[in-house]
Amino acid sequence: MILTTQAIVLSVIKYNDTGAVVKTYTAQTGFTSFFIRNFFKGRKSRQYKATFQPGALLELIFNFKNKGHLEHLKDARILYHYKNIYRDFDKLNLLTFLREILLGSLKNEQADTDLFQFILKKFTLLDQEKTDPDFHLKFMLQLTRYLGFFPDLQTDGDYFDLKNAVFTPEIPLNPYLNKTETALLRNFSGMIFATKKYTKLKQSDRKKLIDVLLRFYRFHILQFNMPNSVKILHQMYE
Repeated sequence: MILTTQAIVLSVIKYNDTGAVVKTYTAQTGFTSFFIRNFFKGRKSRQYKATFQPGALLELIFNFKNKGHLEHLKDARILYHYKNIYRDFDKLNLLTFLREILLGSLKNEQADTDLFQFILKKFTLLDQEKTDPDFHLKFMLQLTRYLGFFPDLQTDGDYFDLKNAVFTPEIPLNPYLNKTETALLRNFSGMIFATKKYTKLKQSDRKKLIDVLLRFYRFHILQFNMPNSVKILHQMYE
């Protein structure tokens, strides 16, 4: 079945001496990996490298066999040309971190049009708008809506139950956030979802919240890998 679909490039991994495995999330087929021959050597190598930049927003044409193997591309074109991300060090670091979050979160995800449009919109905004130091935190929290473990803001309490994603007045039997961490998550969630006026986080709280959200993700996503780029983000906010 020949498909034409929008896609987001999550990673490019060298395979043998010249080929590459490109991991993507697409609007029509969900998490999909492709093998591209002569990616690193040959007459089309430069074109491939320019098109399949990590984080690139593309339109792909391929014969979708859906047999659990690597797919083979027929054609690809850039859907949206980034104007600032690859020239702005802070934005590039944020993009790298978000790609790693998505790579760890979407590896078993089927097609979800709403999820794809959310990512597409956020990556475009990251490129177009002034750098927001809390952008990645908002993204991670909002992404949990699509992944199925969004915090229940209708509940209340001094502790956050990581398993059930609820706030509770008593220390839960499940792994949980302490009072300080819970207050930070509760306050940030309230600001993001319009129950409170938004104010930028202090640098120390920003670093704490990254770690809180990563713990939340690791609890709900099997074999979720800690993003390597989190160290760079921590350095950005020192």
